[in-house]
Amino acid sequence: MKKTYTLLILLSLFLLSCTNDREIISNNVVIDPSSVLIHYWNFNSITGTQTSVNPDLTLLPSSGAAITYPGSGAGYMDAFSPGYDLNSQNSEVAGSGLRARNPSDTRNLLLSLPTTGYKTIVVQFATAISSSGATTQNYSYTIDGINFITTGLGTTTINPSTDPTATLVSLDFTGISGVNNNPNFKVKINFSGATASGTSGNDRFDNVSVKGILQ
Repeated sequence: MKKTYTLLILLSLFLLSCTNDREIISNNVVIDPSSVLIHYWNFNSITGTQTSVNPDLTLLPSSGAAITYPGSGAGYMDAFSPGYDLNSQNSEVAGSGLRARNPSDTRNLLLSLPTTGYKTIVVQFATAISSSGATTQNYSYTIDGINFITTGLGTTTINPSTDPTATLVSLDFTGISGVNNNPNFKVKINFSGATASGTSGNDRFDNVSVKGILQ
């Protein structure tokens, strides 16, 4: 009896020790092994409030790749720490991440992701919410730089986990030919849910990667 009780205590301690570093895979996408990292944001060098964030690594340095938070209201972007290991590229450490602060229902996170010279595109990132962050993220994209659509996109909505658990989101554009070799390609993240209009809370992002194959 004493041995069984000891085993139960050890199992409980193990489970508790795992709760601060959990990861959730929202959807599985197989990436072609010949793909390369076109753009990557690890956010480790940012501090304080941000209006536009350039990639930490890019194969298209003059393309205008950036992350912004356009819209109206009091919401803004800033850094948070620690970030996440999920979807880390090139063995980068979990330094800082980017958070979109509420109210977020009047803004959107806009990822400008030119794919000039590349095809078979997959966009991935780690995301989570604070206890009062927007509970739903809605994804769309544009191939003309103006009109946003969801045509052909398998994942259009995710309910992220709550920090410190991170969710891996994979947006598969490999079957959407208009995304290939496109200087106007962008992804938009809209926020919704009962808490998106609040005056506190945020959605968190880290390790944004864009991969594709050289045409």
